[in-house]
This record gives sequence, C-alpha cells and structure tokens, in this order.
Amino acid sequence: MPKTIAIAGKGGVGKSTLSTFIIQSLSEKDVVLAIDADPNSNLPDKLGIEVEGTIGGLRNEIVEDPDMIPTGVSKHEFLASNVRMLLAETDKIDLLVMGRPEGAGCYCFTNNVLKECLSDLIPKYAYTVIDNEAGMEHISRKVLPKADILILVSDPTMMGVKTAARLSELAKEVGIEAGKTILVINNAFFDAANLVKDAEEKGFDNVFVIPHDPEISKLASESTRLDISKDSEFAKAAGKVISAL
Repeated sequence: MPKTIAIAGKGGVGKSTLSTFIIQSLSEKDVVLAIDADPNSNLPDKLGIEVEGTIGGLRNEIVEDPDMIPTGVSKHEFLASNVRMLLAETDKIDLLVMGRPEGAGCYCFTNNVLKECLSDLIPKYAYTVIDNEAGMEHISRKVLPKADILILVSDPTMMGVKTAARLSELAKEVGIEAGKTILVINNAFFDAANLVKDAEEKGFDNVFVIPHDPEISKLASESTRLDISKDSEFAKAAGKVISAL
C-alpha cells in the first residue's frame, strides 16, 4: 500500500535535512514522490534535482496573464496538465515543488485542482514524502491528503518539544488523520533523556533523538547537495526513524 509521510516543525530545526535523508533512503527500496511544500524550497538543492518551475509560480503566471490558457481548454485542464509537467523525474525520486504564491486573488480553485492532481499522483508511488512549512498550511488547507505518518522535528529544548506538541494538536484540530505521530529531537549536543520523557508524556507514538553531527555542517559548507554517509552519527540515528515508518 502507498505510504504518505509528512514532515513538519518550526523553522531551522532540520526538517529538510531529515526529509532528504528519508527520501534518499526510501528510494533504495522503491520510487519516491518527494513534495517540497515549504515556500523556502530546499529539497531540490539538497537532493541535487533540477526543477523547471513551481506550482506557486504557475499560479502567479495565470493570475498575471489569464490569456495564456489556450482557447478551448478549461482552466482546470490547463492547471492539471501543467502541474504534472512540473514534476521533475529521476530514476528513483520524482520531485514536485509547491513554491510561494504571490499577489492578490483567490487560491481556492488552484488548491482544489492541486488536491485532485496529488490525489491522482500519490497512489502511483510506494512512498510520498512531504517536507512541509512550519505551520503545515498546505495540510491544514487540505491541499495535501492525510498522512499515514506525521513526523514533527524539534530542536533539543523544552520549548521545541512543546512547539512540536502544539503542531500535533493543530493537526488534530484541522482534521488531519495521521496513523502515527513521531517526534524527532534533532541536533542534540547532550543526553536528551529528560526531553524524551517530556515528549512521551505529551502523547507522541515514538520519540527519537538525533545527536549533533559535525558532518552535516561540513557538508553544508561544501555543497548545497546533501550526501550523508551511512556511517555517520546522523545516519545511524535517522535510520531508526526510518525503521519505524
């Protein structure tokens, strides 16, 4: 059965780094649909995949020039076909970037078409991994379907864990169905046993700690592409997260 994994958390906690590693690891098993739903798109660079455009950019073009839709083609058909054309395909990873819509105008129609496109695309893949923006706006607007697994990423602080718990509650409040909710405490410089205990009391199904790994900073200083060694401390810890998916 296809499995959808949504990853969220406040800015700067390492969502995209973890998303990249999960996507790369799952792609060793089957083809993965990767969706970059963060307006500050990082997945293309970290995965080393070039994209021709974004869904937000397409929406902006249509708002600025409605006449770009050919005569005899409905707006719905035009959007649907162009969303599929924005899919960057590789042997094991296909990437779709949401991007940032700008300007005035209603987003409802675009969101509805996008929802239909994703509902059609996702069942064709064994795995779909969604790197969300901090507030999970695309999920809350029901653009993206339900997540089989919701991974919330936190920094190694009590406030970070509390924020992740609030995001988990927000997901429930807006009606997001998640089969399992996982907390990942990332970049821990110390024994985070007290944070794990606090997180477990907040009701997460699983809690994992990924230690600080200088290799991640070193890779980021050398290239935008992220190729994490399977022998690294980050990979060993993140591998336990993948085992729980």
